[in-house]
Amino acid sequence: MDPQQQLTTLASAMARDALIAEGASEVSFDPPGAAQSIVQVRANGDQGQLAAAALYDLSGDGETLGRKAALEERLHAYGGRDVVLWTPPGARLPDDADATAGQVAEVARGLEPGQRGEVAFTVQVGIRKTGTEGSYMSVLGGLSQEWARFTNQVMGEYQLDSTTIHRLPDDEAAVTQMVDFLVLVANGLRKEGATIAVNAEDTWALQRVEGLEEPIVICAPPGEHADGRIVRRLMRRALREAGAAMDEQGPAGFRIMALATLAPGAERELATTALRGIDPTLLAGWDYLPLLVDGRVRSLLGPMAPLV
Repeated sequence: MDPQQQLTTLASAMARDALIAEGASEVSFDPPGAAQSIVQVRANGDQGQLAAAALYDLSGDGETLGRKAALEERLHAYGGRDVVLWTPPGARLPDDADATAGQVAEVARGLEPGQRGEVAFTVQVGIRKTGTEGSYMSVLGGLSQEWARFTNQVMGEYQLDSTTIHRLPDDEAAVTQMVDFLVLVANGLRKEGATIAVNAEDTWALQRVEGLEEPIVICAPPGEHADGRIVRRLMRRALREAGAAMDEQGPAGFRIMALATLAPGAERELATTALRGIDPTLLAGWDYLPLLVDGRVRSLLGPMAPLV
């Protein structure tokens, strides 16, 4: 399947599960064709349509698409046909598709269909001691949001380069353990100017989605930079284009706009804030706006009757 067809398939399945959790019944979707972004939907005896759009560069680049296809092929070979791996923004898909697929598939085997989990990849971070006074560590990369945890624990001044970490574990205790270990390593550096490379973990979300027949890797080019302004622009375009396409097809019952975004954790997505800057007229006529992020579904709007 091409990336758009994959996204529409995944959006249909995740929206289905979310609606059923909200109390809907008899939810089903027509399978999308190649490059198809709009499908027919049935729920509670009513009919409608679902449109799927990405709030990132879905088309990607040649290298990323090649790595994505290789990883999906190996996941399929390992039996992970219903597995979805969410690549955090800025991350580059691994070089060794076979080893990565084996690691992902092993974690996925411990999940039931419909469950979500995490897979940790070993990466290296760098610590440099820049001074002997005070108690401070400046942090770049995925651990930058945790910089305050290092203050008053380290003895001296340090720089931590954690740009190889793109997403932290959901488990707060695991984050604390990582910070405490790096503090311990840093305090072992005695001389100013000393540096050391330390093993750490980049933790990606994965899920098993009932009904999928092929594995899906959600990713964007590693150099892509997303901010609230870009997300808002892509959201406006998706709502406008999907609404126009559905209008051309004539009255079709309820309407669902499923938006997928990449974020270093569901709580750090930018779409919810971006929605506040959207013209309300673009939201008129939509009965449900699910946001697919980090293996979870967040409701930006609805769902409303007749969906629930």
